[in-house]
Amino acid sequence: MLKKYSIVLFLSFFALSIISQEFDSSYLESLPADIKDDVLDRVDKKDEDKKVYRSSEFSSKIQKEEDLKELKKRIEESLKQIEEKLQQEDSKKSDEFVLFGNDFFNTIQTSFMPVNEPNFDSSYVLDYGDVIEVQLIGNSDSEDTYTISRDGSILIPEIGKVNLSGLTFSDASNLIKNKVNDVFLATEALISLVDVRDVNVLVSGNSLNPGVYTLSGNSNILHAVSVSGGINKYGSYREINLVRNNQIIETLDVYDLLIAGKYNLKKRLQTGDIIFVEPLKNIVTIDGAVKRPGKYELKENQNLIDAISYSNGLSKEADQKYINLQRILDGKIKSIPITNISQFESLQVKDGDHIFIRKHSFRNVDIDGAVLKPGRYVMVEGETVADLIKKAGGYTKNAYPFGAVFENENALEINKKSKEILYQEFLDNIIALSEQNPTGDTDFGSIIALTRDIKNSMPSGRIVIDLSDENYSVPLSNNDKLLIPEKVNHIYIYGEVSSEGTIEFNRKQDVDFYVRQSGGYKKYADKEAIYILQPNGNTLRYETKRSLFASQPLDIQIYPGSIIYVPRKLDNSAFQRLSAQAYVSILGNLGIALASLSSITD
Repeated sequence: MLKKYSIVLFLSFFALSIISQEFDSSYLESLPADIKDDVLDRVDKKDEDKKVYRSSEFSSKIQKEEDLKELKKRIEESLKQIEEKLQQEDSKKSDEFVLFGNDFFNTIQTSFMPVNEPNFDSSYVLDYGDVIEVQLIGNSDSEDTYTISRDGSILIPEIGKVNLSGLTFSDASNLIKNKVNDVFLATEALISLVDVRDVNVLVSGNSLNPGVYTLSGNSNILHAVSVSGGINKYGSYREINLVRNNQIIETLDVYDLLIAGKYNLKKRLQTGDIIFVEPLKNIVTIDGAVKRPGKYELKENQNLIDAISYSNGLSKEADQKYINLQRILDGKIKSIPITNISQFESLQVKDGDHIFIRKHSFRNVDIDGAVLKPGRYVMVEGETVADLIKKAGGYTKNAYPFGAVFENENALEINKKSKEILYQEFLDNIIALSEQNPTGDTDFGSIIALTRDIKNSMPSGRIVIDLSDENYSVPLSNNDKLLIPEKVNHIYIYGEVSSEGTIEFNRKQDVDFYVRQSGGYKKYADKEAIYILQPNGNTLRYETKRSLFASQPLDIQIYPGSIIYVPRKLDNSAFQRLSAQAYVSILGNLGIALASLSSITD
């Protein structure tokens, strides 16, 4: 591929090196403003391209070898840029999916710590530093706060020391109430937790920012991992362990939260706890006809059906006849045949597995005009124009299938590019004429008018089809458009004739007849290059064939709805060559417009 690029670049540089533009100023000023601007832009672009390899520092004294060295250097730089771009594109494709769960911790605020949480559940375990409020109501009224001391107790006047460390808040409340009832008569105790202790924990393993963190005593594993920034690219989302006294007492599986919606964390953190993020486990990529394509982490004991579940299941477009599993075996990527989705239920996961489920290729297409049910339809892969017409209820009585206009997006893109190239060629030839200091012998008005027509013409995506042939059909692509016009009984004639417009169709007559009916040719008509656009979009050039005795017209069938175009004769040979392409483009747009008008009914 790089060799191909190098050849193109070399030819481009060489061509630019021999271009020199010197204009006839009077000719340039005679051009219409829009065409003149495009001509000047075209010249500026060429001059700029020349500067890419040929700077003002170059002079005639520079040796030819040095010129070649400079050219070679610039080609190498261009090739390097192309290679880097290709590598970036490949890398982008390989990183199309990120691991599911990767952005979870990015959305959690780093201050996500329940420091000011007003209500604690009854299972909260008290320890040194927690603050208890005891309010007595009855014969003895009082309201005091008590901080649990290092020995795990609080000292309540007239009651004495009450040991609370290690008790749940519920048990501690009951204990204090019993003590109050033993000492005071007709007095009720209301207990509340007004502040919680801080704990210091170590977050380690494959955390994004491992280290010691201070959190509230009501925190859990999720809070600790969050304040540490989450999990790095080597860490597991499926196994984050809470280690206390060298034992794992609780495990967080982030997928339980994100996929199953389960929040089962019950253990509160204590000073000295370790939150350890285990290494990443098996990564499975699933793509195609699933509701959430992506990369998922699976545990060792899981089967591939779990990956389907994690991706929210198959989409409605899934084609279960075409399922592909690629697996790394013995250092090679091998395809494992999957004939039914149920095989994944017993197929154990392996790191690097890639599942692809093909989508049924549905196509959204439009049909309008002389059919019974015009509108937008969804078609399956392999269905044709004939199937679309059938789905639309068939033709109306006045339908004219031979004049059908079928438009395709790919054809439109090709025609856009062709139009741009054609217009640039017209500009290049106008530049060439200026260099030659043209005289008044050439019909520049016609050339400029044709150039402007090309610039202003709208490219179409029409593909020539003949629906009058029952055996002829075209497979459909997404966003195709089909227009069926109504029958007409006339032809259209434009160009260098005395009277442009419509003429009643006569099956037995030829081009010359319709030209006579329109008042005959004008003075500068090109009689040797008459173009006929048939209703199906096919463009023909009407010429004469010469015998030894006379010139005879070449037989061309004229149909109702045909367009006859008589161009103005151009003396310049270069423009004569280009004009054929221009007329085909212009006539194509005119044919679509007229077909659209004839499809409008009351």
